Order: sequence, then structure tokens, then C-alpha cells
Amino acid sequence: MPTDPRNHPGRSPLVASGATELAAAALTGWVYTLCRQQPDVARSLGIKSVPRIRQWHLDLAALGTASIAAGLAAPDASRTATNALRVGAWTNAMAFLPLAFKPDIDEHPAYIAAVTASFTATTVGFCGIAAAARRARRTAR
Repeated sequence: MPTDPRNHPGRSPLVASGATELAAAALTGWVYTLCRQQPDVARSLGIKSVPRIRQWHLDLAALGTASIAAGLAAPDASRTATNALRVGAWTNAMAFLPLAFKPDIDEHPAYIAAVTASFTATTVGFCGIAAAARRARRTAR
């Protein structure tokens, strides 16, 4: 029985999202370089925490790469898992950016709620991907 062509790894929305997130990570490397090489300019832009810029950059790279890997490893994962990971990967990484400008924002209830929702989405996504990969392995035996 032929598989649905939309499930081909090269057409995976999760792979496309991860590749875009990886591209965003490459671009944010320029922001981090600016912060390291021209700290006065970074401060004039309102950046108060350069380590948070580094975390933002690295999280985009890590979660973009993980999204690509997950999409390729389990192209038949449920739409729920795939969409949860797409949202969670982006929002997890992007949660570091506000901390660069307002380091104490992580104490605000709205920020805490947003990050909790993001962690939940990422957890649902990665667990769903793992379940799909295990199912595929069992059926391949």
C-alpha cells in the first residue's frame, strides 16, 4: 500500500519549520556577534543580558535541528504531535529574547504562563514523535 505523499519526509511541515528555525538561528548569530563585538551598540538597542541573546541563538539552533530530526525520524507522527512540536520549538527558543531586554520578566505571571504552555507543547510534541517512531519500529519487524 503506497504511503501518503504528504507524509514524505521532504514534505513534512515539521522538517520545514525546523529548517526555518535553523535559518533564524543563523541570523541571530549576527545579533550575538554584535552584542559581543559592540556592547555599546547592543546596550543602546536596549539589550541588558547578552547571555540571554546567546541562549536565544543556541535554542533556535538546537530546537530547529531537533525538529528536523524528529520530522525525518517519524514522518507519520500524528498531526497533534507535529503541530505541538512546531509551536513548542519556536516558542521555547523565542522565550529567551524578552529576557535579554527585561531580565526579570520571568517573574511575571503572563510570562510564566506562556513558558509553561510552551514547555507543555514541546513535551506533547516530542513524546508524540517518540511514540510514532516506536510504533513504526514495531510494525517494521
